[in-house]
Amino acid sequence: MRIYDFQTVLERGLFKDQDMAVSIGVFDGAHLGHQKVFSTLADWTAAHPGTRSCVITFGTNPKTREVETLDTLRLRTLYMERFGIDLTWVIDFSNDFSKMSGSEFIRLLCTMCRIKAVIVGEDFKCGTLEDQVAAKELSGVFRSSGMDVEVKIIPPVEDSGHMRISSTRLRALLAAGDMAAVEALAGSPYRYDLCQNSFVQEGDGLASRAVTRQRLPRDGAYKAKLILMDGRAFDCRLRVSGKDLVVIGCGLAAPVHADSILITP
Repeated sequence: MRIYDFQTVLERGLFKDQDMAVSIGVFDGAHLGHQKVFSTLADWTAAHPGTRSCVITFGTNPKTREVETLDTLRLRTLYMERFGIDLTWVIDFSNDFSKMSGSEFIRLLCTMCRIKAVIVGEDFKCGTLEDQVAAKELSGVFRSSGMDVEVKIIPPVEDSGHMRISSTRLRALLAAGDMAAVEALAGSPYRYDLCQNSFVQEGDGLASRAVTRQRLPRDGAYKAKLILMDGRAFDCRLRVSGKDLVVIGCGLAAPVHADSILITP
């Protein structure tokens, strides 16, 4: 998968002659609902030779500027890559971009590639509060821009208790330290990004401090698996206290070049 800055794609016209199927969203945490969008995008593209798949997402989460996120951009793009997505365009949610109306954004997209399909979740919205475009309005906005686009709206994915899966629920479950429920909604163990972290020795453990805005589970000790940058994985325990992290029992000594840690039930 190739990752591009949205503004660079716009200014250089990198894909203006490319048939494209796109999905648009924050996709914070890449839970089972998001994964349904990604798989639908990949399937649609595979069924239409010559079309490339593209996920348009954000460098920072515009919905949660004051709330910790469930992943980092790096982790999010790794999740997307599993579905065979061709391209990711990353939007810098600047002050100017935040003032763009929904219809302006759609018209802008129409100049960047030949959009053939858009796959979004049912709760999709874009634009300012005064001029938003919702998922059910996308077809009409594309038609008004002179483009015939197939719009596929993915209904909410529910858990075994028929409750809607959402990033908001995942944050609440993390705050409660319920890692089994987090894994059930995400389809995999919660993954915390450590690629920017440095570790120091603390007794028989490796200590570090959170350096991203990614949410940690509530204070406590958890089963975990430490993943190194070279792909090796080590079973361990993770102790969380505020922003302080201690990895215990992995049998490693600092310095450690960690990729991430999977926090398991």
